[in-house]
Amino acid sequence: MATARTATVVETRDFGAETRVLSLVVDAPLGFVGGQYVIVDSGVILPGGKAAKRAYSILSADADQHRFDLAVMRIPSGPCSGFLHHLAPGDAITFSGPWGKFHPAPDAQGRTLVVATDTGITAALGLLQGARLRPLLGQTAVRWLRMHADYFLPEAFVRARLPAGCDFAIEPIPAIGHPERVPHARVVLRQLLASRAPAQAFIAGDGAINYALLDDLVTAGVPANRDSVDSFFNMPKKSA
Repeated sequence: MATARTATVVETRDFGAETRVLSLVVDAPLGFVGGQYVIVDSGVILPGGKAAKRAYSILSADADQHRFDLAVMRIPSGPCSGFLHHLAPGDAITFSGPWGKFHPAPDAQGRTLVVATDTGITAALGLLQGARLRPLLGQTAVRWLRMHADYFLPEAFVRARLPAGCDFAIEPIPAIGHPERVPHARVVLRQLLASRAPAQAFIAGDGAINYALLDDLVTAGVPANRDSVDSFFNMPKKSA
């Protein structure tokens, strides 16, 4: 069973009505690697008796293990996002983690691709600011696929968190559920693969896109697997 931990909110920053970034502190080192996430317990009990919990990627650098940042999109009727959007400095949250394998091996080398769709940019930012990826930044290409310029986090906020050296660009993408959404993402990946095959790749965000791109990477001979994917929604069935 996961051990519950407590963090205290020290700062909040809102971007419009939908997005809030929270900075939290913990007494003991969090012990996370860039690209990992925590699971927040909202304290709400759902009608079936289950606690309402949700995973949030740590979007801050792993150089600081006592303070970490989460970005939260408000989801209508979402108990966890509603809980986090109402917090103020001094309030506490209960969470577990860190969790996840969305990060390179300690001895990783060579060209790296990072493709984030929608809110998956948080996992990408955590990954890119991690100590393990730092030696690879000069060979790292990053693409954020988002629906429009006002979506989730401002471009300036994202660029301010990007470490120097990586090749970053934003690509427009059709809305969630649009029939051209996955084909469009596959075109972006083909363009990235056209110059030189990467040694590793990481994909975060829309699960429908993630696993289509994972198939394309495997077909191209890139050593990618489920640890290379972090799906925020449109999760594949467990039997898939």
